[in-house]
Amino acid sequence: MHAFLVIFFRWLHVTTACVAIGGAFFMRILLPAGLGELEPEARRAAFLKIRRIFKMVIHTCILFLLVSGIYNSMGNWAIYNTIPQTAQPLWGTHVLLATAIFAIGIYALIGKEPQGKDANWMLVMLLLMLAATGVAAGLKYVRDNRPLPATTTPTLAARLETLFHLE
Repeated sequence: MHAFLVIFFRWLHVTTACVAIGGAFFMRILLPAGLGELEPEARRAAFLKIRRIFKMVIHTCILFLLVSGIYNSMGNWAIYNTIPQTAQPLWGTHVLLATAIFAIGIYALIGKEPQGKDANWMLVMLLLMLAATGVAAGLKYVRDNRPLPATTTPTLAARLETLFHLE
């Protein structure tokens, strides 16, 4: 069961981050270009409908990222403590960026109508998401490539004792 949970929460975290980044990219880069061909009335109606759906998606992503991030951090914390000089600054940076992303995501989508500088905030959020992804990749790298504790090679006598069950 433990292996299933580790894999599930890792998958949930990565997949949710992909959905959030893709959604922010769509809202900030693709949607404005696509809506440009519509009449102003239709453009506004389509934008508000898509914005409302995106708001629900982002809020769900925030919840899933918090839950999976806490689970993943708890599971990896012992490893981070073996390499605190690299892992803990990366982990702290990742959490700080995530906090800023969550705050911007909530702030930029408050209310039914855009607040004026939503496009700028969405771009900032998208750039922070890309930075957080880079930091996460670095954290995974240092976790997977940490120096392992030295092991001693058993002596020939110890091997023979094990092989022939000598006492």
